[in-house]
Amino acid sequence: MKSAKYKFFTPTQLLFGAGCSADIGKWIKEFSGTKVLLVTDKGLVQAGLMDDIKQHIIAEGLEIVVFDEVAENPTVQNVSAGRDLIIRDNIDIVVGLGGGSPMDAAKAMAILASHEGSIANYELGLKPLTQTSLPVIVIPTTAGTGSEATMGSVITDQKTHRKFDVVSRLMAPQLALVDPLLTQMLPAALTAATGMDALTHAVEGYTATLASPLTDALHLKAITMLGNDLPRAYHDGSDRQARSNVMLASMIAGIGFPNSGLGAVHGLTLPLGGHFGIPHGIANAIMLPHVMHFNLEACPDKFVDIANALGAQADEPQQAVSKIIALRRELQVPLLSSYNINRQDLDLLARDALGRNSNCVTNPRKISQDEARTVYLRALEEK
Repeated sequence: MKSAKYKFFTPTQLLFGAGCSADIGKWIKEFSGTKVLLVTDKGLVQAGLMDDIKQHIIAEGLEIVVFDEVAENPTVQNVSAGRDLIIRDNIDIVVGLGGGSPMDAAKAMAILASHEGSIANYELGLKPLTQTSLPVIVIPTTAGTGSEATMGSVITDQKTHRKFDVVSRLMAPQLALVDPLLTQMLPAALTAATGMDALTHAVEGYTATLASPLTDALHLKAITMLGNDLPRAYHDGSDRQARSNVMLASMIAGIGFPNSGLGAVHGLTLPLGGHFGIPHGIANAIMLPHVMHFNLEACPDKFVDIANALGAQADEPQQAVSKIIALRRELQVPLLSSYNINRQDLDLLARDALGRNSNCVTNPRKISQDEARTVYLRALEEK
C-alpha cells in the first residue's frame, strides 16, 4: 500500500447553532440512551447551565445521574469515580457538559467503563484501548478547547503532577452540540483564556510539521476569525455575533489540529498546568509569543500569513509575534512572573516538556531541553 501524501480524519458529528443544545434529550434517544451520566463541574452547576441541560433531558422521560466533581484539570481519580458510577448505575450514554475538562473527563470515563484498571494505564503509547466506548455526546460551554472535535483526553496524575494524553478513535464523541448561546455569560477573563487556547491551536496547527493544505485552510480561517472577534467578545460578552464567531473558530481549529499536530507551546504548557496548576488557556497565552519567536526561522512565510490573518499588513514574520503580544495585552492575560515560579523550577519544566508524547515532536523547529529552558526564561522575564 502506497503512503498518502496527506491524511485527514474527523470522527464526530458536529452540530453548530444557537439553541441546538436544547435538543439534547431528543439526541440521547436517537442513540437509544435511557439512563444518562451527565458529567460537569461545580462552576456550571452554580451558573445554572447544568440545570437547564438536565431539564431538557428529563423532559424526554430519561433517567439521569450527575457527576459534577470534575477538577479544573481532570484527574485520574475523577475518571475512576465516573467509571464506577457508570458501572454501578447501569449508565448507557454519557453527556459531557462544560469546557475541555468535563468533555475530556466524559470521554475518558465512557471508554474506561469497558476496560480494566486506571486510565493512566492507557496513556498514549502504553496499553492500547481495544473495546468500544459507551456513546458520548458533548456540549461545550466555552469557546477554546476544541475537545468536542477530538478523539482524546488530557488527564492529570495528581501523584506525579504530570498531564498525559489518552487518544483513540474509540474515544471520539458520537455527537457534539455546539451552541454559542451557552457562552453568553462567560466572564471576560475566561473568554480571553479559552479564546487564546483556540488561537494557540490554530497558530500551532498552521505551523506544525504534519500540516497540510486542508488543515492550513482551517487554521488560517480560525486565526482570522479569532483576530477579528475575540476582542469583541471579550469587551462585550452580549455581542452574539462575536460569541458565535469565536465558538465557530474554536470548533474549526479543533477539527484541524488533531490532523496537523501541535507544537512546543503545548509541549511547554502541560508541565505548567501539572506542576503549578496554571489553567491551560492562560498557560498557552503566556507561552505562545515566546515559542513563536523561537520558531520564526523554521517557517517565516507562514508567520507572515499569520500576521496578515491577524490584521497586519505584514512582510516580516516578527509582526505575527507583535500582533499576539498586543492581543494578549488587550485581553489582560497575566504574565508567567505573576505565578509562583522561580528560575530553579525551569530545569524541571524543560525536562517534563520534552518527556513522553511531547507535542514538541511536531514543532516546526526541533527544540532541545536547554532551548526549552531558554524559552521558559524569556517568558519568566517578560515585563
